[in-house]
Amino acid sequence: MAPPEEAEFLGEHLGPVMRSAHPEVSIFVHDDQKNMMDVYARTAYMHPKANQYTSGVAFHWYTGDWFDKVAAVHHQYPGAMLLASEATYERSHWKPGAIQANPQWKFGEGYAHDIIGDLNAGAMGWIDWNLLLDISGGPNHVGNVCDAAAVADLQQQVLHWHPQYYYMGHFSKFILPGSTRLQTSVEGSTAYTGVLRAYGTCTDQDGLQATAFVRPDKQLVTVVLNCGDVPIEFKLRVGSRALKTSVPAHGIQTYLLPAI
Repeated sequence: MAPPEEAEFLGEHLGPVMRSAHPEVSIFVHDDQKNMMDVYARTAYMHPKANQYTSGVAFHWYTGDWFDKVAAVHHQYPGAMLLASEATYERSHWKPGAIQANPQWKFGEGYAHDIIGDLNAGAMGWIDWNLLLDISGGPNHVGNVCDAAAVADLQQQVLHWHPQYYYMGHFSKFILPGSTRLQTSVEGSTAYTGVLRAYGTCTDQDGLQATAFVRPDKQLVTVVLNCGDVPIEFKLRVGSRALKTSVPAHGIQTYLLPAI
């Protein structure tokens, strides 16, 4: 649907029915690529009827980072829930000639890079499209097979855990539901500023990346990422406290600090 069609359908039909039958269900508009999320968000929130049923905006990662789009929507509609609702590595990103899903460390890095970027821009969650697939990257009825965090060899009855699983764990295990994001800045490190790259790309040009939250138990959690080929030494500073540490090459770390 074009933005006006979606807003009209939500305001006149879907919204009233869902509000009556299932008021506990949230409705996210768009649910497509980041590069168009601001247009769909603006159209829905400006619609006289759709705006009352719009809980937030969902978006995918296949057009690249576009973290500025996420941040712009968050700034314009601070009450909207922004949800990264789909990400995966399609077969075009597999190793050349591969006919089966195979673990690649860079896939985990790409997930973490996108999660950090989206969270820092204002997203409230991040969903993997395929948590579990078979070794062929399916089942899939249209042929666009993908990699996954967990891959099942049905013939051998073996489950393989791919890097994405462990990288996502740094966020899902330690950033608890109800956590509040902190303003996080990285100083003295490079940050990628070139042309738009393919989705899930993370290299040494991205430098040190980080996001931080206050959990409901008041502990502070910080996740740091290094997609480069050499370790990065850094100082983790929270208020008047600081910790001198380092993250290895192609590494991800989570720091859990006691409440201030």
